Amino acid sequence: MGFYYWLIFLIAVGIFIFAVQNSTAPAVAMKFLTWRFQTSLIYTLLGSIGAGILITLILWIPRAIKASIRLKELKKQIENLEKVLYGSAAPEEVQTQGAMKKAIIIPVYLRLNQTEELPHLEALRLAKRAIESLKILEEQDFTLILLVSFDLAGGEEEASLLEMDKFVRKEVHSLWEGKTILFSSHHLKMLRRHLDQRDFRKFSSLTDLKGFSKIRNIGLLLAQALSMDVVIFIDNDEVLETPGYLRIACEYLNQRWKGKIVAGKGGFYVNPDGTILLPPRRLWWDFLWDKTKWMNRVWERILSSKDRLVFSPILLGGNLVLHCDLFRSIPFDPYISRGEDTDYLINASQFGLSLLFDRELQIKHLHPERSEAFFQEELRGDIERFLYEREKVRGGLCVDLNPYPGYFLRWTLYPRAILTSLFLSLNYLGRREWRKAKECLTHMSLLFQDRNGATLNYLKFRADWERVMEEVQRNWMVEILKSCWI
Repeated sequence: MGFYYWLIFLIAVGIFIFAVQNSTAPAVAMKFLTWRFQTSLIYTLLGSIGAGILITLILWIPRAIKASIRLKELKKQIENLEKVLYGSAAPEEVQTQGAMKKAIIIPVYLRLNQTEELPHLEALRLAKRAIESLKILEEQDFTLILLVSFDLAGGEEEASLLEMDKFVRKEVHSLWEGKTILFSSHHLKMLRRHLDQRDFRKFSSLTDLKGFSKIRNIGLLLAQALSMDVVIFIDNDEVLETPGYLRIACEYLNQRWKGKIVAGKGGFYVNPDGTILLPPRRLWWDFLWDKTKWMNRVWERILSSKDRLVFSPILLGGNLVLHCDLFRSIPFDPYISRGEDTDYLINASQFGLSLLFDRELQIKHLHPERSEAFFQEELRGDIERFLYEREKVRGGLCVDLNPYPGYFLRWTLYPRAILTSLFLSLNYLGRREWRKAKECLTHMSLLFQDRNGATLNYLKFRADWERVMEEVQRNWMVEILKSCWI
């Protein structure tokens, strides 16, 4: 479609140039039956072009309307046939949800300059609020896995990591009595050592608590070591308000729906005011990017669906449910900077596994107020992510990614990224923030980096992942798990 827009634009430019260059041409005499009149050559040609366009529209519009009606009829027939073939959204086989071993995984990112700052960190307060909200759940038979990343300025000394680990453990123990695993940067070295001993050195280098994909993968490794059937990811800036959340999360999981096995599910973020749609970002430099608009189009489509389970082009990592048959074979991609949740959906679909969106699976999202620095960092991460994803899906897709993130995977990503980075740089220049303005211009360097082999790198990591998951089943992580229990 973009090609035709450019073609129309070039034709319009050509007509304009022709009209300007021939504006002084002499008038021509026109005759039709008994009519005779003189007019400009330009008006004659423009009138001919306009008449041609009008005739084309008159002939095309009725056919387009008929085709649209026919398409709606065919879609309705397909829906009816699917209902006859597969039945309703009810599962074919009833599984006992209570028999599923469940884990709730919460990643916690703690960035600090000195260990003395730890008790006062906003991120720790949010994490404690999220843990506290778990008490509302009707079902308490689950294991809580906390993944705590200590990002200490100036390096991470073992003594400091151990001291911070003990402090967080004490804080968690004071407010939560359920089964809890706390895996922090203190345990990461132990895990890497075990991986190196089993000749997984390349895999070990990609095992970390820094990076959205990497920290989630560690959560999946721990879930495998604990023989969990289901993992549920929530973020530390969220709270649960639905007592039956665990029941909703496990419904339809690993069961057949419309001919497909539900290997995982995603759900909504609910805003503080109870709405679903994201509020518009009133940033003038963002008007060409406007990611929020395209995400809201996805939410509107899902909200308008009559089905509870819906095929969606995006998932949200802070409200994500995965069955063990899925996460044992599909890891998060450690090479992607952000957007690891939707990337996971793409990776799973490439191997014939289905993740659906559950309209009833909702969680309250109470993130701190976001500064302009956050949006700058987000823009850079999104540019890098979309460029990576664009290269990754070049070989073809098994899932429709429109309208989001598909809109950002087209060739127009390049001019949009350049112009948005320039506008943000101008925004900082206007405020005399020279360093930030320069940083924004460096976003454009991302467009020229070589990303060949993105799919191959992930496939190699996935092959190692399956081998590691088999090794984990042999209980070699028992020593690590003992040191993680609270």
